[in-house]
Amino acid sequence: MTEEPEKKKKVIFATPSICGPTKPYLEALDASIPLIKAAGWDEGYAQIVGSPYISNARATMTRNALDHDPDVIIYLDYDLSWKPKDLLKLLETKGDVVAGTYRFKKEPEAYMATLKEDAAGYPVCREDGCINAEFVPAGFLKVTKTAIHKFMRGYPELLYGCPYRYSVDLFNHGVHQGVWYGEDYAFSRNWRCLGENIWLIPDLDITHHSADKAYPGNFHNFMRRQPGGDLCP
Repeated sequence: MTEEPEKKKKVIFATPSICGPTKPYLEALDASIPLIKAAGWDEGYAQIVGSPYISNARATMTRNALDHDPDVIIYLDYDLSWKPKDLLKLLETKGDVVAGTYRFKKEPEAYMATLKEDAAGYPVCREDGCINAEFVPAGFLKVTKTAIHKFMRGYPELLYGCPYRYSVDLFNHGVHQGVWYGEDYAFSRNWRCLGENIWLIPDLDITHHSADKAYPGNFHNFMRRQPGGDLCP
């Protein structure tokens, strides 16, 4: 009796957009794939182009991705670019929900995320440098299949479609207890309400692109430049 070869891990990258991904995004993803494969991962791609309803686009991509039994789905925004090693870092960092953050497309420099704090008001960090986050953006976001299963069991009211092949509105946006939540922060809130953690990798080089300007950033270095940091002027 021969042994079956070990199944390779699989990641699917998922990107919604109105007019298709930008050139910097495509170049960054193309440069990242060889590293992903060299690390032992199979990879696939899901996209929705032209839908104005981002939560529906993300739900549709998630359903399409799950049909191919991935271990991980990584949601990427169409107007980002990154260093290839940082996409692999996102993929292989421990945790069911892991994110990188990036700048708003404006000055002065500011980042999308809200961090958890301890009793003294300091961020809560893990031994590998990841920061426990309250809310993260969905543009550089890793979600494992295990996390999606937990989410579906925790929020049956967000399931729709055929019972034997449910879709899940993972990024259900709207009003909750008097506050409007966008789709990424709504996912963060719901995931944490299940008693789970969100881990933010601070040291990633991610650029946010507008039509005519690039906004490069690194949250780790940004924090080091704040009062009390080792790079503070």
